[in-house]
Amino acid sequence: MERVVLNQFVTPHLIVLLWCGFLFPQLATAAPPVVTSSQVKEVAKDLVCLCGTCNRESLATCLCTAFAVPERQTIEAALAAGDSPQQIIESFVDRFGPQALAVPPTRGYALLAWIGPFVGLAFGLVLVRGAVVRWRRAHDHLAPIVLTNDASDDEKPSGDQQDVGKIKQRLERELDEFDSD
Repeated sequence: MERVVLNQFVTPHLIVLLWCGFLFPQLATAAPPVVTSSQVKEVAKDLVCLCGTCNRESLATCLCTAFAVPERQTIEAALAAGDSPQQIIESFVDRFGPQALAVPPTRGYALLAWIGPFVGLAFGLVLVRGAVVRWRRAHDHLAPIVLTNDASDDEKPSGDQQDVGKIKQRLERELDEFDSD
């Protein structure tokens, strides 16, 4: 008997609740999600401000009211509407082009932005090495002169050794003159 009473009570109420769900679906849906500023900044950090006055600062940190603030509000509205961060970023790229991205994509022509600096550095190192090698070859004839008195009397001094002797005599003379002053 209790079972019959319970069924008589539950069944009509369940039908009314289902009927209200079909008639007023907005009552059956959950409240829109609350979007925090940290969620907005997480998406905005991948984008740059394109106002032209702030030197492509991150959209998450830019304070210009001409572009950054309204675009952060656009991001907030898109997040509240249920768009994923990737969908929002793609919509910005569709609207403003790839220059809206804080980091260039790693495909196609934009790959040069990643590879170019390393290629330039390698090219510069090759040029510097070549210049050093060429300079050293051009100045090999200026090998250091060793000032020694190892020549024995039976050996005839070479031209370089005679020059060394003249240099030593001049050095001693100039040092003597300096000491006498």
